[in-house]
Amino acid sequence: MPGVYDEIYKIVRSIPKGRVLTYGAISAMIGGRMSAQGVGWALKALGSKKKSAKPSGKTGKASSKNAAQSKSKVAAGKSTSPDMDSVPWQRVVNAQGGTSTHKVGVPADLQRQLLEAEGIEFNEEGCMDLGKYLWTAGMAKYEVETAPKTRSKKVLN
Repeated sequence: MPGVYDEIYKIVRSIPKGRVLTYGAISAMIGGRMSAQGVGWALKALGSKKKSAKPSGKTGKASSKNAAQSKSKVAAGKSTSPDMDSVPWQRVVNAQGGTSTHKVGVPADLQRQLLEAEGIEFNEEGCMDLGKYLWTAGMAKYEVETAPKTRSKKVLN
């Protein structure tokens, strides 16, 4: 049985170029087993796997400990993750249609540049029109509400 991270990566891989899903939509698509923030954590984990990583050649307690940690992650539904090149992480945006990757160590404009290269346009506030770019066909497969939920802004008097 695949882990929840694997399910998230499968969904993200299925998003066509020029379309996006929100963190919350993906959360709903996996039955709410992870919050929208948890979906973000899964995508952040993509950056932790380096293609150029080489085995240290060490054996003993340290490698046994790492193996045990990997097994516990798999058991918890957090299997070893693929890298950022194999999952189009840039196609997952926040509920306002904006990017949020600047908070996790990815250059602030990288996600926007990648999406613009796919034909997605942003307004002057840095958000896209979710009515135009949200991948509703993918959401429908999972019987998820297709209208994006947006947060209301509080007005201070």
